[in-house]
Parts: sequence; C-alpha cells; structure tokens
Amino acid sequence: MALLSVLVSGAVLLAFGTTAGYLIYRERLEALDREIRSLVYRHPGWMGARADFERLSTMLELVYGEDRREQIILMVADTAGVIRHRSPHWPEDLNPESLDLHLSDSPKVDTPPGDPSGRRAPAPRRGPRWAGELDAPRGFPAGIGRGRGPGAPPIAYSKSPRFLTVDLAAGSWRLGVFGHEEDRLVVGLDCAGFQAELDRMRHAFLLALPVALLAVGGGGAWLARRALRPLSSIAQVAERVTARGLDQRIPPSDNDPEIRRLIRVLNDMMDRLEKSFHQATRFSADASHELKTPLAVMQGEIESALQTAEVGSRQQEVLAALLEETRRLAGILRSLLLLAQADAGRLPLAPARVDLSAELVSLREDIETLAAGLGLRVDFTVPPAVWIEADPILLRQALLNLLVNAVHYAEPGGRVAVSLTVRAEKTDVEIANSGPGIAPEDQPRLFDRFFRAEAARARHTGGSGLGLSLAREIARAHQGDLVLAESRPGLTRFRLIWPRPGSGPEGRTPSRGAPQTRSSPQAHEDPAVPPGPPSGASLI
Repeated sequence: MALLSVLVSGAVLLAFGTTAGYLIYRERLEALDREIRSLVYRHPGWMGARADFERLSTMLELVYGEDRREQIILMVADTAGVIRHRSPHWPEDLNPESLDLHLSDSPKVDTPPGDPSGRRAPAPRRGPRWAGELDAPRGFPAGIGRGRGPGAPPIAYSKSPRFLTVDLAAGSWRLGVFGHEEDRLVVGLDCAGFQAELDRMRHAFLLALPVALLAVGGGGAWLARRALRPLSSIAQVAERVTARGLDQRIPPSDNDPEIRRLIRVLNDMMDRLEKSFHQATRFSADASHELKTPLAVMQGEIESALQTAEVGSRQQEVLAALLEETRRLAGILRSLLLLAQADAGRLPLAPARVDLSAELVSLREDIETLAAGLGLRVDFTVPPAVWIEADPILLRQALLNLLVNAVHYAEPGGRVAVSLTVRAEKTDVEIANSGPGIAPEDQPRLFDRFFRAEAARARHTGGSGLGLSLAREIARAHQGDLVLAESRPGLTRFRLIWPRPGSGPEGRTPSRGAPQTRSSPQAHEDPAVPPGPPSGASLI
C-alpha cells in the first residue's frame, strides 16, 4: 500500500509539475511577446525613412538601462532582403538571411502607432499631423519616430506579426517580426533571464519531489500498518487453526466497524467448522467401532464354514474369497479409526525406545516372500542399532504400508530397495521400487484419502487408497513426515523422516507430549482378526 501510494502520488506530482511547467513556460513566453509588441508600438519611427538608428540605440540604453543593452537586438530590412540597420551586438551565429521575414496580411493590425487597439487614427483637426510626426517619447531626440516626411501617410504595421524562438550556441532569443508592404522590423529579447527562471523552478520542483514522495511513502506505510494491524492478528490466529487447534478464535477489536464485523464473521465461521469437523470425526470413529463387532462375527462364521467345507469345492473358494474381503474391510475400518483419531489430534501413542534397524530386518522376510511371487529382487541397506522413539505398533503399520506399496507397484522382475540413513537429528528410511512412476498430475493428490491413481486401479492390487495417508499421519504424530522424494519412469522413492533422540538403547524416556493411553496391541489390532497378510497396509 505504501509503495502504491508513492507510485500514484509520484505520477500525479509529475503530471502536475509537467502541466504547471508548460503553462508557466507559455505564460512567460507570452509575456516576452507582449514586451516586444509594446516596445515596437511605442517607437513607430524605427521603420521611418529618416530614422536615426544610432541615436535610437542610445535612447534604448537610457530607457532600459545599460545593463540590458545587449539583451535587445533589432534589425530593419526591406522586402527585398536589403538590411537597412542591424544592432552592433547582433549575435554572430544568427544569420539574418536564415530568418523568414514573410508576413501575412491582417487588416486588424492596420493600426497607427500609439493606437494598438485596432482602430484607425482620427482625422487631424489642425493640420496634417500623422503618426510619423507624433511627438517623440520623452528623452528621444526630435526626428526619432518620424515618418516619411510631412504629409506622408502614417506608418502602420499592416502585416500580422510573427513570433519565434531561435536557439543559438550562446543562448536563446525570442524574436518578433513586424512590417508593412515595404519594410520588415525584427526585434529580439534575450531569453537568458527567462530560461534561468524556468531552470530555478524546475530544480526546486525536482528537489521537492523526492521529499514529498518520502513523506507520502512514510505516511502511507504508517497508515497501512495501522490499518492492517487487525488483519495481521487475524492471520496469526488463522495460522494456528489446524485439526488440533480448531478452538482458536480471533480476539475482538475496537477498530473500524468493518474490522469488527469481519472478526465476528470469521469467528462464527470457525465455530461452524469446528462443530462440523467434530461431527465428521465422531461419525468416522463411531462407524468404525460399530462395524468392528459385526465384521468380527462375520469373519468367525466364515472361518468356521471354511473349515467344514469340502476341500477344492466351489463352496470353499467362495468362503475363502469372502474371508479375504472381510479381512480387507476390517483393515479399512482400523485405518479409518486411526485417521479419525489423528484428525482430532487424539491419536493414541505409546512411545518407547525402538530399534528401527531390527524392525526393518524383521519385515524383510515377509516382504521377500511377497516379492518372490512377482519375481522382484529386494535389497536392504540397513545399518545396525539405529534407535528411535516411536509407538512400535504404529511404526510397524507405517513401514508395512510403504513396503507393501513398493512391492505391489514394482514392475515384474524389477527391484525394491530399502535404505536407512542416520543424520544428526533425523533418520531417513527410503523405500524405492522400479515401477512405472506416478503421473505428475496425480502427485499432488497422492496422500489424499481413498485416492488411487488410474494405473493403480488398472492393476487391481486391492488397495483402498488409505495406506499412504495413514503412514503420513503416523509419521507426523511423531513429529516426522512422509514425502515423495522422486518419481519418474523406472524409479519411485518415498522418504519416511523420523526424529532420532539418540544412538543407543539407554537414555531417554518416552515423550511426554504424547498421551500414553495404550499398553497393549489391542488398541490397534482387532483380536477377532487373526494375523496374516498386512490387511491395514493399503495401496496407492
């Protein structure tokens, strides 16, 4: 806002200064023209046949002062270009022949000297006293200002005067060209004083402009900070509004009524959002709890029926398929329950010192068995005794999700690689496969719940689209993260980042920030679902 105010004010001031400068320039130029016109009309004898130009120059010094002698130039020439008189200090680089002395007729200017109003001189009452015989101005000798002799018609400037500015190396001159049918009179005034005045005004404006812009910018910045202070507090509160901080509210303000209304509207909106979020979370948790028991009963009945079914019969195949789908559904319910708890910020954690290396090694045999059916090679690069602080069951759930994902989406005959890298404060578990890669348009939605890429649907891997989302929520609940490190044709890498408290099994106690609400695996695993394939590990 401050920068915008400076830019707008600067543009306005520049436009105003340019316009004012042009108007002042035109007004000063017209003042010079009026001075030249007045000078010419006061001395009609300049163009008379008996004019004494030498004495006329002397009189100009007396009238205008000796210091302005070289600031006034004049030249008299006839229409043939013959110069009758030229000032002795005429500028050397001003060629008289280069001047255009052509003038157009103008009856309105047919004015006797001394009567510039445009009216003709009245007829004389006592003898012929023409304009050329008017009394000379005070201080002028007799004969100066006389016409072409007694009885001659008055000298009148019957041509339209023309004014022009001539720029020379030594300066500029404002010239006025006057005349009648026979002669031309050129009178010029030096523009040095005129130009110096314009330069002073321009310099003063250019010096005042930065000061004005600084004042405008400072005032704009102060006003902007004052006006945006309530919005800054609103933004700070909005940044704290997360799934675990929906109770944040914006404090009321005593500023403008618009700000108070905005704060009231935002607080009401957050009230509605908090209520809706808690309702959705409660629904997910309640639905998961309510469906666990019927699923456990169904699974038990199917297993009992499967034991009594004839081996190799159609009934056994149907029951086996039903049992597999029941276990998959139970895994989805467990994942939904965990995600609902994570959304509410109440994911139950039982932190303990866990040997991450041992966890990965214990999963290697299961992953190699799963990969053998697809002709995959599994490479583990895991240094020994890398200890972290984590909930063992949730950690195993996240690792299983990532490993099963890597196996199911690797190209047949490809490779799955697992590496563990220890840093000062973090531990990175990278899980990569030689799959086709994830399309760039699918990558932003990769961790969305129930999202599966088109390639994943086409492969019929049986995933539900919850595995990656759940793994990331587990990592973030432990102050870690799960990111897609790289994805291109032939290689896809996920990085599981986990905080690392130390390098040995002794030392720190479980984290105090996590609620220790569970001491047995039953909080995450349904006892009615027997162990088997990692049903909670969903795919992309």
